[in-house]
Amino acid sequence: MGPRDMLQKLEQAARRTPLVAVVGAALGLITLVGCNRSAGTSAATSALAPAPTRNVVALGRIEPTAGVISVSALPGERLTKYAPGVEAGAKVPAGAELAQTATFGLRQTQLQAAELKFSASQEQRSQELIAAQVHVEQALATEAQAEAKLREMMAQEGKLQNLAEAAAIAEEDYKKLVELQAEDEELVTPHQLRRRRNASDRATKEYESAAAAYPDGLEAARKGVAAAEAGVRLARQNALLVEKVDQTLAADLDRQAAAAALDQSVLRAPQVEGGSAEFTVLRTMVDPGELIAQTPVVDIADLSRMSCVAEVYEADAKEIKVGQGVTLRSPAFNGKFSDGNVGEAGGIPGRVVRIGSMVASPGLTNRNPLAPSDRSIVEVDVEIDPKNQAATAEAASKVGLQVTVEFLGAENKAAATSKAR
Repeated sequence: MGPRDMLQKLEQAARRTPLVAVVGAALGLITLVGCNRSAGTSAATSALAPAPTRNVVALGRIEPTAGVISVSALPGERLTKYAPGVEAGAKVPAGAELAQTATFGLRQTQLQAAELKFSASQEQRSQELIAAQVHVEQALATEAQAEAKLREMMAQEGKLQNLAEAAAIAEEDYKKLVELQAEDEELVTPHQLRRRRNASDRATKEYESAAAAYPDGLEAARKGVAAAEAGVRLARQNALLVEKVDQTLAADLDRQAAAAALDQSVLRAPQVEGGSAEFTVLRTMVDPGELIAQTPVVDIADLSRMSCVAEVYEADAKEIKVGQGVTLRSPAFNGKFSDGNVGEAGGIPGRVVRIGSMVASPGLTNRNPLAPSDRSIVEVDVEIDPKNQAATAEAASKVGLQVTVEFLGAENKAAATSKAR
């Protein structure tokens, strides 16, 4: 009943009741109005008071910081065997063999044949280089012989002069003997005259023969030198060609292709400079003897660093800061990390390292049937301190677990820091 209704009733009562009753009713009205004002003031004060701070809560999934690596082979291959010790939970070093496919034996034989071909081509190339160098040396020797022959022919010019002089002297001697015989037949016998004549004829013929052969011999010697020089140039060009055109390159490419084909038959843990040194086998998904399809053969991961990808509702993302403390909660956690509800002790501590800039639909499903499912989310990366070995080990034993992520407010920051330590 409002104050106006109360006043109307008082007026009606005043007409029918004594003054005392009217005064009492008036006092009751004043008391009621005062109570209503007090209640209104209290409600206004309550509405203006600051709401208590709350922690943002989201869903998340535990993952290795470097992600899960799915190792597979070409579809259609048949898995032959896993390497010894490769099973779920096993530790494998980077670059280690994980499994083999059925084509391993054939490709290994192809690689051996390619390596033998490469070795033979290397030996052949070595022999070709030696032969080319020998040809160069032989051409140089031929050139030296041709130059010596040319010098010999050029020396024939002086010999020709001597032969000409000898022929002239022999002819003069013969003429003197003829003159002496004409003066006195007893001084020069016919035999002496014939002998001198013969010597003169031989000297003349020797000179004429040498003189006739000299130009042709000299020209032949010069051409021999030119041919020898051309032979040297050709031998050197052949040597450069043999050295430049390496026939072993093709054989080496075949060997590399065979090695790459063999590597496709072997599944290995990745090995990257500066990357993970050891991996853990999470699961094997193909049994030996089965054909490999599109699905991976084995999943491995580096579990030395663990993280959680939280899906924060877009309206709450503005309240998240890099470096903010976080608690991961799940009933699946063991020991000191087990807990029941948000705000209680327990859980795995972490901190925000990255806030995504892309709004998307949630990938995780809230198990509460009354929870809204049409909200958009922002991914927030949460790091579990790798120095906290117990927390890292607990998270590593629950790869892929869906957890509740509680982002701690300012009032819980100190507690979260102490807990992380």
